[in-house]
Amino acid sequence: MSVQRAALVTGAGKGIGLAAALKLLQDGRAVAMVDRNPIDIAALIPAQYQPLARAYTVDVADAPAVEECLNSVRRDLGQVSILVNNAGVSPKTDGKSSGLLEVTDPEWDLVMDVNVKAVVRLCQLCVPAMKAERFGRIVNVSSLAGRTKSVVSGISYMASKSAVLGLSRSIASEMGPHGITVNCVAPGRILTEMAMQAGPEVNERYAQAIPVRRLGTPQEVGEAIAFLCQDSAGFINGAVIDINGGFFMP
Repeated sequence: MSVQRAALVTGAGKGIGLAAALKLLQDGRAVAMVDRNPIDIAALIPAQYQPLARAYTVDVADAPAVEECLNSVRRDLGQVSILVNNAGVSPKTDGKSSGLLEVTDPEWDLVMDVNVKAVVRLCQLCVPAMKAERFGRIVNVSSLAGRTKSVVSGISYMASKSAVLGLSRSIASEMGPHGITVNCVAPGRILTEMAMQAGPEVNERYAQAIPVRRLGTPQEVGEAIAFLCQDSAGFINGAVIDINGGFFMP
């Protein structure tokens, strides 16, 4: 079991974020589970791990609320040594994403605020303590949509997830000398609420185009995230793990 360190996971109430939080708890981490909706620890977390889990309700796009939340996490669990930026939005209208001619300024601002600016903000808030400790693990959740043309994602989401890859490389280069690694996972089509917005027919067609002939699970992505957070993963920095069943092979 790894050394008990405090981790913060955004979008931890369901899907990939919840799977990552569960795996980190199993690895012996204390985990701050952050979500814009209230998280029921008793309902979601097995009893043996509940003493290490704390839930915080906050919108990651709300800068003052995020800073207040982090102060609470520090009081409850100590300094954050592991940061998983998973929270994200992908707006749909009648199950369809916006293209170039449909995307609006409010949609663009929302997606960038949640998917990009919130990632930068949390890194800025957590990195000073990591530098002092000379240990840090940051995992940013990008997407297949940030790696190549997406079948279903809109222009705002694709742009935001490409931005996550770029900012992660920048932070990885800058903070590597301080014992802080920054990596990304880039999930393809995963069985989450966000993916289900496209409808069963779209997802079935998508699955048939994947070499393994199925969609991925949140648990598979959570395992990869937790791997990158291990103490022993210190020589993995600036990397991207593609989790897409072979749909995209760079």
